[in-house]
Amino acid sequence: MTRNSTISHNQSPIIHNPRKRLSAVLLLVAFSFLAVFAKLFTVMIVNGEELQLKAVSQWMRDVPTEAPRGRILDRNGTVLADTATRYNIYVRPNAVTDKPAVANLLSGVFGISYDDALAKVSKQASEVTVARGATKEQLDALYASGLSGIYYGEDNLRYYPFGDFMTQVLGFTGFDGNGQTGLEAYYDKYLTGTNGKILTDTDLVGREIEGGGSYYIPSVAGMDVVTTLDATMQRIVQGALQKAVLTYNPKAAACIVMNYNTGEIAALAEYPSFDLNNVPRDDLEKLFGYSKSTVVSNVYEPGSTFKILTAAAALDTGAMSVSSRFYCTGTHVVDGQKIRCWKAQGHGSIDFAQGVEQSCNCVFMDSALAMGTDTFYEYLRKFGLQSKTGVDITGETSGIFIKQSDVKNVDLARIGFGQAVAVTPIGMITAASSVINGGKLVTPHLLEYVKDPYSGTEIKPEFPAGNTTISASTSETMRALLERVVLNGSGKSAYVPGYTVAGKTGTAQKYVDGHIAQGKYISSFLGFALEADAPYAVLLLVDEPQGYMYYGSLVAAPLVGDIFEGIFAYLGTEPHFTGEEAELIGTPFELADYSGMSLSQARAELAKLGLYVEVHGEGTTVTSQFPSAGAVVDKRNTVLLIT
Repeated sequence: MTRNSTISHNQSPIIHNPRKRLSAVLLLVAFSFLAVFAKLFTVMIVNGEELQLKAVSQWMRDVPTEAPRGRILDRNGTVLADTATRYNIYVRPNAVTDKPAVANLLSGVFGISYDDALAKVSKQASEVTVARGATKEQLDALYASGLSGIYYGEDNLRYYPFGDFMTQVLGFTGFDGNGQTGLEAYYDKYLTGTNGKILTDTDLVGREIEGGGSYYIPSVAGMDVVTTLDATMQRIVQGALQKAVLTYNPKAAACIVMNYNTGEIAALAEYPSFDLNNVPRDDLEKLFGYSKSTVVSNVYEPGSTFKILTAAAALDTGAMSVSSRFYCTGTHVVDGQKIRCWKAQGHGSIDFAQGVEQSCNCVFMDSALAMGTDTFYEYLRKFGLQSKTGVDITGETSGIFIKQSDVKNVDLARIGFGQAVAVTPIGMITAASSVINGGKLVTPHLLEYVKDPYSGTEIKPEFPAGNTTISASTSETMRALLERVVLNGSGKSAYVPGYTVAGKTGTAQKYVDGHIAQGKYISSFLGFALEADAPYAVLLLVDEPQGYMYYGSLVAAPLVGDIFEGIFAYLGTEPHFTGEEAELIGTPFELADYSGMSLSQARAELAKLGLYVEVHGEGTTVTSQFPSAGAVVDKRNTVLLIT
């Protein structure tokens, strides 16, 4: 039976639409084209430079040329750190046509064995290092031979023309040429240049293509750092430190010279140190111990030099005046604790000005207590002692103080004369400079400017002055009081005839594990040249001088006097004699023998001669003295009586 096909009313006929098919094909083509275009864009535009460099690296062999590091100079243009060009020597074994001849040449030029040299040129490697740090003469000898397969790359040797000179402040670089300490590290971004390279056309196995080219991409040298340092002043200071080391055999010593009006550091010397051209990398204890600048990274108890700040704050607040009266019995009882003045017999009845001149502890205890903790601490903050100074040397720290809310009266009294507080030397000289310069807190710094050696463009930083610490009138009063210390007090040894010098001595006991270390002191003197064309502050510290000679008046003050004398001569500062100098110095004479004499009698006789006296010991009879009997002295000398 035949079945007829019928179309259901619910079914539609299949209709083929050529337009839809064409649209789909066009969309597919467009998408494919877009994908190809995106890939081409990525390859050519986005990654083009990177891929091109990869291609060049396959077509060419490159040898790096290290950029010369910028120089470090003093303010007069004297080079303190420089770079010498050296060469790294390579061989490409595939390019060596006469291996025995090349091995023989390398052996003769660099002093290596022939067998070792032959092993290098025969190695299965594209490139082998033969020597680093080769000289220009060695390089010339290689190329004069005409032998193939020898190549070189420029390298740089950092060197310091003066060797053991400004060791901590200049710092040194690592093997990679980057600064590691001191100015080398602090201004590394300016000193570091941009490396170059030498490119040579090679085949797939690294052989130089005959007729191929070589391309030299020059390096760009780093920028020069011109500092505020003065090489001549540094020599003067280092001479004084050397004298301290030879005379007193101390654990350490340091000195900083700074323009108290601007904060420019002219000299910074520390002992012990090392030759920057021979960094002790194999002795880590010596390397780390001698590399950091203790002037900015270590704190110490300042002792009597801190009295400069106490006196200035007391006068500025009105808590004291120059005519305020005191009575020193040799001790002061605060919170039930007996605190001694350095002069066991006491200073008796004195005024504030005499207290500063004679460095009476009792005067400064009363001054601190009269101000109170809150007021005194506010001035310590103004002086910047509780924060960093901002000096441009790596590793700076700030002073250490008892928490203000925890300060008792006995603590406040001790802080008044420089105990129970620790400051950095850079913080101390900066704070005290504001007392001398009219009350302006300066930022100590070493950078004068940075100079581009190509364009000559100079980058001059700003080291703005900080807050005002004391009034100009208080500053003027303090200048006069501190000048009296040098003319009549413990600082007489720092006096330079014909010049105005002010300052304050310091003799601070050291602490170990929270307890006073018997027989260990830091002797210091903080002096100021009150000359318009020589506005310099000098802080010198001698850490643990050996023997009885540990007083700041005996150890540090004479050395600072020597430094000022050298600075005045170097700068050509004219002396101004008034006729009083002869009386201040007196006619030189031979010192008598005071051994066996009572302490009070010896003191009285020395006072008649105009000599300042220090005493070591608790006895009442003099057993020995310094200078010894028969030594020729004048009124600038300090005499040490040992009981």
